Amino acid sequence: MASAIQPKEPPQPLNHFFVGQDNRGCWTVRDERNLVGGCFVSKDAAIHFARQETNNAPGAVICMGESQRLSLDPLFGHREAA
Repeated sequence: MASAIQPKEPPQPLNHFFVGQDNRGCWTVRDERNLVGGCFVSKDAAIHFARQETNNAPGAVICMGESQRLSLDPLFGHREAA
């Protein structure tokens, strides 16, 4: 009796998520494709969201440095005020 072999689907490229604070000090998350993101009440909540979105893939969540700012403007198509 023969059995059918199902071909594996090619792996999807890893979508990285960035976690950081915006200019107002709010914790933000944004993916590298500017499709998913949001503001969160804490760093822990932001990281939790990013990990869920990436299914806990190793290396998929990147925390920005304290001196760096992460804007959600690219996600919503807005320009940052000067």
